[in-house]
Amino acid sequence: MMELFSEIYGCYFTVVSRILEMAAEGLTRSELEELVASHGFQDSVFQLSPNLFSGEWNVLEQRDGKYYSRMEAPPKRPWSALERAWIKSLISDPRMKLFLDQDQRRALEKALAGVPPLFEARDFHVYDRHLDGDDTTDKAYIACFRTIVLALKESRSLIIAYNPPNGTPMVRQVHPYRICYSMRDDKFRLQCAVFDNRKKQLRKNTLNVARISSVSLGDIPCAARTELEELFSQSLCTSPMVMEIYRERNALERCMLQFASFERQTEYDINRDLHTCRVWYDPDDETELLIRVLSFGPAVKVLEPAGFVEQIKKRIQRQMELSGAEERSHYPDIL
Repeated sequence: MMELFSEIYGCYFTVVSRILEMAAEGLTRSELEELVASHGFQDSVFQLSPNLFSGEWNVLEQRDGKYYSRMEAPPKRPWSALERAWIKSLISDPRMKLFLDQDQRRALEKALAGVPPLFEARDFHVYDRHLDGDDTTDKAYIACFRTIVLALKESRSLIIAYNPPNGTPMVRQVHPYRICYSMRDDKFRLQCAVFDNRKKQLRKNTLNVARISSVSLGDIPCAARTELEELFSQSLCTSPMVMEIYRERNALERCMLQFASFERQTEYDINRDLHTCRVWYDPDDETELLIRVLSFGPAVKVLEPAGFVEQIKKRIQRQMELSGAEERSHYPDIL
């Protein structure tokens, strides 16, 4: 295993490697400083710049007002033992067929021969998972998924034939934004934008990948990434859900896993020995978020917003009415 702090795997090595890679064609001083500031820490400009520009590290040379790398090839950082074990675990997941073709998987398996996996699927027990998850081994599903991934990589639009759960099959041209995965539903979903002819603007949409009957690359370029990010960020609530996370039942690690798909901020209160987590979410996902929070029981306590707290109280009260008064003792701080 690699050490926690390492010169080879640390931030400064990564920053300088990036600079040497970009400096093959020459960089101005301001471009170099911008790279240091964007890839390093707040004080990295003051720590790294003098060594780079003074020639003390002797990795750059100045010609015609620009800085060029002295290295014949960009530096390559070897994988650490931890990274190799982690990647070995990832490629053993059947869902990796969605992202890697057979040749890519074989090459990775050959490179990692003899490396023990960091974890195995049997190490995890997933509870409350729906039984109608996506069939990620289906060849048609895999082909559809890979086309979506290709469109995201190349910033291409998609023409999708979709079968909604209650409605008429339709064909639409969409601008893909990202693919999301729900652990509880065991489903992949495509977040995309569709042009609204009536309002003459893009509107966001979410499609279940399993309900896409066919997909192909579109003949028009995808909307700009910044435009899509702005569209989807506008849909997030202005007041986040705030909850306290206690140490019981490995709650912090479970929360980080359950809410990984949400924009969030977590802080540790050393005096109270608990974590406070703020989660920003799309109002359309409020029910999904509510169900996930309730699954933690007394290991978390929601503080705000008031409307979200009230929904939790109503659900718990309804559950107690169905289950009996003995459930009341499990939620003394909520009711």
